[in-house]
Amino acid sequence: MKVLIAASGGSIIPYLCGASSGNVGMMFSLDTPIYKTYNFMPYAIDNGKYQAVIKNKPWDEIAFFEMIEKIKDHGTRPEFVVVPDVPFDAEETKQEFKKYAPRLEKLGWPLAFAAQDGMTPADVPAGYVAFLGGSREFKTKFMQQPQRLRVHVGRVNRFKHLKEFDLAGAESVDGSGYLREGWGGKNLNQLLMYQRWVEHGRTPEAVLF
Repeated sequence: MKVLIAASGGSIIPYLCGASSGNVGMMFSLDTPIYKTYNFMPYAIDNGKYQAVIKNKPWDEIAFFEMIEKIKDHGTRPEFVVVPDVPFDAEETKQEFKKYAPRLEKLGWPLAFAAQDGMTPADVPAGYVAFLGGSREFKTKFMQQPQRLRVHVGRVNRFKHLKEFDLAGAESVDGSGYLREGWGGKNLNQLLMYQRWVEHGRTPEAVLF
């Protein structure tokens, strides 16, 4: 399972990518300070809608598409781009999807549908990645339902949740907290514990130390 960390400068994320055989990468959004991509590193592009809501500020549509153009100039291909949604509102998210999906499909890149609380795998349009926002309970319930989707789980910053969604079959997750304290911080240690667990076989009872 890939773990996408909120994009930042410096060498920590590229180092973690190499140490994990390419399973650590970046999540770009309107709040990230850089838009540089690497051929060897997985990455995805969030729409920034959730950050705008929790910060109680308007979402900048122009800045979102400018960010995509800057990233496109690098000639790399993302894991997916999240189609703009309406956080915490399933019905309005469907309308927002109809508005923006046709424009983003012209990129030729994989796209993700932001599933909200109350949605099921049947709500995800064919060919789209299911990007699970919403509550922890919703994400767990969604993963327990029969589905054959590429699934990405948003806001996963703890080892126990990395392990849970890995075992449930998620293709990737993202988290903004891993580098909050820098190298050696307790948040990054959650990711390092997950990497050790993967190295020890990914079984529920794998020994970490």
